[in-house]
Amino acid sequence: MNILETIKGWFSFMRKSKDVALVLGGGGARGIAHIGGIEVLEERGYNITSVAGTSMGALVGGMYACGKLKELKDIILGIDKKQMLSIMDISLGLDHVASGKRLMEIINSIVGNTKIEDLNIKFCCCASDVVSGEEKVFRNGFLKTAIRASVSVPCFFKPMCDGDNHIYVDGSVHNILPLNRVDRKSGDKLIAINVNGPDNTPFDAYVKKKKDNNKAMRVLRSMLFFLKPDLSGNYMNMAVRVVHMSIQANCKLAIQLNPPDILVELPMDKFGLFDFSQAKEIYQYGRDEMTRKLDEYENK
Repeated sequence: MNILETIKGWFSFMRKSKDVALVLGGGGARGIAHIGGIEVLEERGYNITSVAGTSMGALVGGMYACGKLKELKDIILGIDKKQMLSIMDISLGLDHVASGKRLMEIINSIVGNTKIEDLNIKFCCCASDVVSGEEKVFRNGFLKTAIRASVSVPCFFKPMCDGDNHIYVDGSVHNILPLNRVDRKSGDKLIAINVNGPDNTPFDAYVKKKKDNNKAMRVLRSMLFFLKPDLSGNYMNMAVRVVHMSIQANCKLAIQLNPPDILVELPMDKFGLFDFSQAKEIYQYGRDEMTRKLDEYENK
């Protein structure tokens, strides 16, 4: 067999291999799509050999790696708004809105004292250390601790302290789509689920003028023209929009630096960060998009 035939054979093997290194991005409720995507991969005969996740991706990925994805799915798809508020465990503090204590209890009830290094599927997840200012990649230690650190949305969940001069918040600060952290072996396909994809529609709150049907108000505004009536969104809308743009830019850069073989994306404007009440729709979207992307890839 000559060199050309060897190369062709190798690429043929790579093409046929169904081993997968899976990367799951952060994105709050949008991360429920990860569950649907994973299910489709398994149904299609793909073998997930390693998982890397951030925030919601860490929660779903960690549960999958320890064989507890169904338990998580049953909880997420079976709760109502009142139960979700209970899980959020609102407890105002100087640096948080929710303590995360109830969430930790649920995670602990599912995974117990399982350690990352003992999992059958290689797993890692990302958090951000506000003390050192550096990214923290958990590859060993208690799974529940790693997940809790990774999901600590800044200013919402109470940061996680490890008692050793480290304070962790959501890994999305440093690495929202950890394509560069997943443990790959030769022949693995790199598959990523990015739940912060490009928006479906332009954000036009700052270019669309609201129709004013109040004649008296129109007259008053014309008289007080020097006050320059505000025709755009408020400061909070601007802040949220800028954060969304930064997150999308970071995801785009991660994809450019480490291009996945298959990329499944959920538009960021389709569901909100806390749209857990739409869990079933998000889950189904993940299934549908993974199916579509696999069909495209396999039929090339």
